[in-house]
Amino acid sequence: MALSGVLVAAPQSRALEISSTIRREGDKTPVALFEELGALKTAQAFGVLERSIGQVKSASKYRAIFTAMRHFLPDEELGEKAIRLTLRYAKGRDKVEAPPAATALAGFGAAATEALLELAAEGKLPGPRASALQGLQAEILERGSLDLLDLVLESWITPRSGTQAQACAIIGSFRELEAFKRMAKYMGAKKGSYQMRQTILLAMGSHPFGTSPELDEGVEQVLYRGVQSKDPRLRYYALDAMATRGGTESLPAVTRLTKDRDPAVRRLALLVVLRCTSNAKGAVGLSRASDPVSRQAAAIFLAESSAPGALEALHALLEDEDSSVRAEAIRQIGRRREVASILPLIECLSRENGRLRGDAHFVLTMMTGMDLGFRVGSWRSFWRDKGDGFQMPTLEEARKIAAELAANQSEEGMSAVSFYGLTVISDSFVLVVDTSGSMSAKVKDEKTRLDIAKEQINGAVKRIRDGSLFNVIPFADNARPMEEVLIEMGDSLREDSVLFVEGLRAAGGTNVYEGLAAAFEDELVDTIYLLTDGDPSSGAITDSVELREEVQRWNSVRGIRIHCISVGKASALLKGLAEDSGGDYTEVK
Repeated sequence: MALSGVLVAAPQSRALEISSTIRREGDKTPVALFEELGALKTAQAFGVLERSIGQVKSASKYRAIFTAMRHFLPDEELGEKAIRLTLRYAKGRDKVEAPPAATALAGFGAAATEALLELAAEGKLPGPRASALQGLQAEILERGSLDLLDLVLESWITPRSGTQAQACAIIGSFRELEAFKRMAKYMGAKKGSYQMRQTILLAMGSHPFGTSPELDEGVEQVLYRGVQSKDPRLRYYALDAMATRGGTESLPAVTRLTKDRDPAVRRLALLVVLRCTSNAKGAVGLSRASDPVSRQAAAIFLAESSAPGALEALHALLEDEDSSVRAEAIRQIGRRREVASILPLIECLSRENGRLRGDAHFVLTMMTGMDLGFRVGSWRSFWRDKGDGFQMPTLEEARKIAAELAANQSEEGMSAVSFYGLTVISDSFVLVVDTSGSMSAKVKDEKTRLDIAKEQINGAVKRIRDGSLFNVIPFADNARPMEEVLIEMGDSLREDSVLFVEGLRAAGGTNVYEGLAAAFEDELVDTIYLLTDGDPSSGAITDSVELREEVQRWNSVRGIRIHCISVGKASALLKGLAEDSGGDYTEVK
């Protein structure tokens, strides 16, 4: 009996001991002690944890306290108390207490479902309401009630509530006509967030056109609001959903957007119209339009069309006067994969320089299973000998060839320039370089990150061929281009560039948006090398997901290849920017 009494008393004495430490140390209390209290799972330990909320002030300690409450969930009485206590603080207005309480509650699992619903509906702060949805995703998908849709529309914040892909899946799971009416109403409401409007439009692309009359009617209500938006970004995403779905009943509204001032919107509107009308003849005519964006849209549709003359019209765009149109034609010919396109691509290789020459070479390799480098004569000889009855390799075989090509890419006929190990094959490129305060961190031999970046830039500058077009755009709080536009490389520019780079200093925030925007403003740029050591912290867009999507929108009409160098850590943003544009991504210390 005595031994049993010792075992019972031990948790009680330990709880009292920890309580004494918390009263004495306050915010200096080790986080592990709060976790230990939870692990005791006794009523006394719960009481100590509850009192400790009033004995600390820092967010990290609140986080530890509320997280430790999960240990009490298996106990029917204490579990209910833990949930209600955590909910009370999560619903409050205190900006230090409420967020960690909401995060903890979202991690409590199914036992806290009703509490999370209450928090999402009644929480005083947007952050905790958004956190509640993180723990409600499965419940929302299972129940599918319109009240839950309203909660998502009003409170979801990416990434606090979950990823944008998760938000799209949830929005896309609501298929009743009334649900679409509520989404359409949200699209037109003044108080709605841009992020949620964009998510709604992206979700609409998951409903194929023609699935059912009721579904089409609902989706069209939402997308019509999108194409009527004053924000070109939302018009773009509405059109993108229509292009993905494969049709629309709002063709008059879309047709009006074929004259839109925003080139990305105009391009998608033209493509939607072509797809809806299956107008191959119109696409052939559009391939000769004065607007390069129109010719890009024509290239995409011609690659999809089996109509007579479509492939020949696509081949003709390989000789277009605009490099962005030629780039689109090369890309679309690679998608279509026709034997008849191999000879036109060989002739394209003979005409192109820089990046587009590399693009043509890559597509030729993918289509033939051969890597004859950039020697046009070798390609012509190959086709003269093997062209009759040539069998194109499968796409799987082609991908293996492409992987080998990427690993052993020949530099023959190209500049020997490299930047952080990435070969520069463009002759119209810009280096967009982070000079924020964090670039002053010392990493090797007393050199800072910026010191090493300067060495890399000036090493590249010394090897750039005369005649190549080049610029440097440093960015911190703002972008500060060396020149307003790309300048032709020569001895004078080489010297000026070295002096400019040597004068760079590390200070300020990380305005990735403005650095990229400055590069996109130059119509001659076809390749960007982006170097940064941090996530966006200043500028018009600091959310990484939103920034990636905005750059993808810009690039839909430019086809710029973005190569990214992440310094000091992995970067989902930089990896995504590279993947979206067909560029390379690398990490350096």
